[in-house]
Amino acid sequence: MQILPNPIIIALQIGPFLVALLGLYYLLFKPALAHLAGREDAISGAHHRAKELHARLSAQTAELEARLAAARGQIGEMRAARRAQSQREAASIIASAKAQAEAHAQRELARVQAEAETARAGLRANTNALAEQVAGRVLGRSISIRSSAVV
Repeated sequence: MQILPNPIIIALQIGPFLVALLGLYYLLFKPALAHLAGREDAISGAHHRAKELHARLSAQTAELEARLAAARGQIGEMRAARRAQSQREAASIIASAKAQAEAHAQRELARVQAEAETARAGLRANTNALAEQVAGRVLGRSISIRSSAVV
């Protein structure tokens, strides 16, 4: 038994199928494909904009870092200049203090030398009298020493 399809029935079944297929294409597939294509364009556009923003941000970051490095350099130069100025001022203050201390030491040395000379002169003046008293006590009698010897 051989079953052969009837071409009329097949044509009648293919017709509604093609109509349904065309209806689905225009009502469902074409809008869905258009939506997917728009979505793909939106995603690729967003990726492109993100890359542009990233590139612009990188350029701005590099510019800011360069400006920051320049500012750091200027600050370093200013700090070095202030440090040098402070060192010069400190050296000047130290030199002034040394000069004052040296002058004070010279004045005190001169005062001590003057006092020593005064004490020596007083001792020279009292030496003869003291020698007479000591010799008189040792010998038990009064002695007079002439001041002809120069000490």
